[in-house]
Amino acid sequence: MQPVMMNALFQNREEAGHQLGQLLAEYRNSNAIVVGIPHGGVSVASVVAAELISPLEVIPCRKIKHPADATKTIGSVSEDEVFIHDCSHTIPQDYVYHQILLLRNAMAAERKKYYGSIKPQSLRYRTVILVDDMLSTSDTILACLRDIKKQNPLKVVVAVPIVAAEAARVVSAEADDLKFIKMESVLDPSHEYFADYPRVDDKKVKQLLYSSRKNLKLYE
Repeated sequence: MQPVMMNALFQNREEAGHQLGQLLAEYRNSNAIVVGIPHGGVSVASVVAAELISPLEVIPCRKIKHPADATKTIGSVSEDEVFIHDCSHTIPQDYVYHQILLLRNAMAAERKKYYGSIKPQSLRYRTVILVDDMLSTSDTILACLRDIKKQNPLKVVVAVPIVAAEAARVVSAEADDLKFIKMESVLDPSHEYFADYPRVDDKKVKQLLYSSRKNLKLYE
């Protein structure tokens, strides 16, 4: 059993999801669709979806690592969108294109694991609530946001339990709304924001997606 961190903001992702659900109460029983970013974001999103009685969907997205420093990123890629930092112009374009191809192949396989033959619901003319478990940088979520906007939603709301100030500023400029519980100037990787923060794998994501669909009778 993991020790309880007394200074943790949340006991776990599920508690954070419940708190976000309360912030998003205006969307309960509406046309909203909750979209989680794998992997940890789906654990939060599944609770938000249950609180709002909304469908849960998943949008894979990956960061593009810097070729010379794996701890840094130069952008992110979703299945239908790419976000690259302006400062990445010195990086060989062959590297960037190759990474995009590799990551998109990985995401296609990831989506196949989650959905199988089931078709995701259309986001067209729906309120989309995009959820992750933390927002330390804007990289990943920007590619997801732009991907979702291409699908002509009614509006896009980003909901994250804890956000870094600069990432929140950037995301707020692109989303219709940003909901969060706690903002920090920066998110310290050594700080325990969740007392219990287990790894979430593909199997868990698939289970959460299936359970949500079953509860809303979307398979029938």
